[in-house]
Amino acid sequence: MKRLIYLSMTAALLVLPVTAIAAAIETPAQELAHGTTHLQEMGTISAWGDSANDVKVFLGTEATQKGATRYKIISERDIEGQIYGTAILYK
Repeated sequence: MKRLIYLSMTAALLVLPVTAIAAAIETPAQELAHGTTHLQEMGTISAWGDSANDVKVFLGTEATQKGATRYKIISERDIEGQIYGTAILYK
């Protein structure tokens, strides 16, 4: 009986770190597909960058950090050689 209890405790302790690691891994936010309407809007974010790609990366990272599952870039402007972008966040 004691062996069964020790075995059960050991198995539980081995599984715990795996589930904790899995919970800590974030799924990155993705750009919203055209025509998607079933998501809830969470707000907007903006970012500056040296290129449109930099802005896209910054907006995607910020969206993930804010807990969004999707984002839609609604504007990108070149202002004196810097790109400024704005995105809507969705959950």
